Amino acid sequence: APVIDVSQFGYFKVLGKGVLPENQPVVVKAKLISKIAEKKIKEAGGAVLLTA
Repeated sequence: APVIDVSQFGYFKVLGKGVLPENQPVVVKAKLISKIAEKKIKEAGGAVLLTA
């Protein structure tokens, strides 16, 4: 699964507003992740990694 480190793009928090690609689990690395975003990522088969 591709790893997306949002801090590399200048972001620190992931919100659950967007849409994830179907049949493509992703691993998201961020300092903060909303509950809705975490739920969507995990439902799509992905994972969430919190960074310091």
